[in-house]
Amino acid sequence: MKRYNLAGSLLTLALFVGWGNAIAQKDTLKLKQEVEVTKAYQPTIIDAVKINDIPKIKPEQTEAPTFDYSIYSKPVFSTFDVTPVAAAKMVGEPRPELGMGLLKLGFGNYLTPYGELFFNAKPGKKSNFGMHFKHLSSYGKVKLLNEDKVKAPESENFGEIFGKHFFQKSTLSGSLAFDRKAFTYYGYTGTQLIDVLKEQMIPYYQDKQFFSKGTANIRLKSETLSAYDFNYDFGVNYHLFKSKTGQTENQFVLSGDMHKKFGNAFGILNSSLTYYALDSIWNTSSNVYGKKKQIMLRANPAVKWATDNSSLQIGLNSTLFLDDDTNADFLVYPKIKAEWSPVERILTLFAGVDSYLQHSTYSGIAAENPYTDPYHDIRNTLHEYVLSGGFKGKLSPRTNYVAQVSYDVVKDQHFYVTESVNLFYPEEAGSKRLNNTFSWVYDDVNVLKLTGEVLHAVSDNFSVHVLGNYYSYDLNSIEKAWQMPNLDLTLSGVYKPTEQLKFTADIFVVGERTALLNDNSPVSSSTFPTAHEIIMDPIIDLNLGGEYQFSDKLNFFVRLNNFGFQKYEQWLGYTNKGFNWLSGLSYSF
Repeated sequence: MKRYNLAGSLLTLALFVGWGNAIAQKDTLKLKQEVEVTKAYQPTIIDAVKINDIPKIKPEQTEAPTFDYSIYSKPVFSTFDVTPVAAAKMVGEPRPELGMGLLKLGFGNYLTPYGELFFNAKPGKKSNFGMHFKHLSSYGKVKLLNEDKVKAPESENFGEIFGKHFFQKSTLSGSLAFDRKAFTYYGYTGTQLIDVLKEQMIPYYQDKQFFSKGTANIRLKSETLSAYDFNYDFGVNYHLFKSKTGQTENQFVLSGDMHKKFGNAFGILNSSLTYYALDSIWNTSSNVYGKKKQIMLRANPAVKWATDNSSLQIGLNSTLFLDDDTNADFLVYPKIKAEWSPVERILTLFAGVDSYLQHSTYSGIAAENPYTDPYHDIRNTLHEYVLSGGFKGKLSPRTNYVAQVSYDVVKDQHFYVTESVNLFYPEEAGSKRLNNTFSWVYDDVNVLKLTGEVLHAVSDNFSVHVLGNYYSYDLNSIEKAWQMPNLDLTLSGVYKPTEQLKFTADIFVVGERTALLNDNSPVSSSTFPTAHEIIMDPIIDLNLGGEYQFSDKLNFFVRLNNFGFQKYEQWLGYTNKGFNWLSGLSYSF
């Protein structure tokens, strides 16, 4: 079905142009020399050093929030802080001395070996080069909520090499990466089953799966400091994704982001061309097992005006989507961002209107929920309008905050459900089946999201970070937003009593969710309903960590995950590992 919304977009654009011109007349565009604490000097470290364990949050970022499955998902073992907390950084802090590399080795329960290597070649005047390799795996058993103890091995292997070459006014960078995640379909819902019944009833029970992804990137970015110069960021990206069940995904993306100052305004253009091909799936458009090919062209022009205490950006999001099996979609929607600081550095008000087409790729769905039916073909999701607004600033020199509300009008959102056959019927109804992979249903939904975030540096060596989200779903046809939470909360802290010691703590909370089990049977009976709602308990996950800097080169670490010993399901039937620990050492050279 074709969608056109050009007239409304142009009308909205015209209404804001007048205000934008008024702001432009006041544009002084003075280059500020002072540096705020929230934007203090941060050393620029070359890409290979992706090991900063206390990254910085950026409360000034106010992009409209995306809508997706907000179920907290983290590795079984976290080798760094799961949620980073920014330590207080003051103006003029010296740049740290960098070595050639870092080696981390560790071991934990559930038979968990861990190794990671970062290496930087000595930077030259015009180029640098680095590499990063990682292995993390576990081979223990997991006790499901029905008390069945099942094998749940999983592993992750990652490798990357990358480099940069510096020209007079630009930087050319490139990378090659390979990522492989392997696991088994170990979970199932309902009462405990004996091994024979599990083999008979559950199609994928204990089947192995892997997702392998090879990626190549090339990027050319201008480095000019003048806004009047033509600034650009061009990229070429290709990835090949494969699964053990036979699916192959090819994606090639050409992208270009450009901006330049014209008088009192900035001209901005963000664009991309995507070619996408996938095979060995059940094509839901043609209802046959086979392939699909798609092309997506994006062009998002915008104009931005800015003064010392305000900014306004007005533009369009335009997308042309071509699919071999359906009619073309041409979408044009407005994109507006505005900010105003009535009290400089203390209070900034912001608002925005956004819209975008979320391309549902096979690899994207596999990352979101790896236990989805491996032959899945899920529709794109249209975020028709995303209205957002809020305020941010500083409550004190050590406290930053962000408060935001958004309202997202979403078309064709997918929700994961579990399917079964004759599961609740007597034996004479026929053979029973219980899927441990997820199917999906679609619905249009309006999502109200409230977000609050506070970062507070209690002292120079102790900081806390709180982030909370509340969700309200207004659905069109289905009863509930299956397996989606109504709230999530993260509370994190970092404490460094000495230069050698560091302690971390993270508490993750996910509210109650409701899952759907659809039971299908050729026998129609009101005694055995087909739809069964299952309440999934809230998640409260406590994680603790500690590090000891023995010397300039040698460091010891320990991580205690799920220290509250809670059993919970991230996806229906898939219980997490219980208390787990990982300890080891790191050596820099």
